[in-house]
Amino acid sequence: MPITDYFTAADDRSALAGLAEGPIAAGMPTLESKNLDPVVNLGTLESLLTGMSYDEVIEGPRQGDLISDPEASPESHIVAVTDRLRDALVAADDARLVETAARWSRTEELEGTDPDGLAGFLRDLAALAREGGESHLYCWWAL
Repeated sequence: MPITDYFTAADDRSALAGLAEGPIAAGMPTLESKNLDPVVNLGTLESLLTGMSYDEVIEGPRQGDLISDPEASPESHIVAVTDRLRDALVAADDARLVETAARWSRTEELEGTDPDGLAGFLRDLAALAREGGESHLYCWWAL
């Protein structure tokens, strides 16, 4: 099961400091996670939170952009999370996060996942985004 830790950094260059050992070891604000990938899962989440179609989301800027060089670090990667998702998380109140988690748990890729667990993840991800201010969100994806 891959590690998919979400963290904030001022920019792509700063985010790369967390590549080798992970963002926690690099002292970055981090939400530890497993198996919630930044491309498909967070693309679906962005669609649910913004009302955009999934196709529009995946064509958006920074969606799933690989920041790190896969040849330099084949077992871990830094992937960008869109600023649009960051902003939607910041704007969402608790009721919106809970409702979105329930809908997210019924999607094909998360079918059978506990909606309460997803709501907790969304609360924590929203808190990370709020605390980060204008910082970008990233995912450290490690095998």
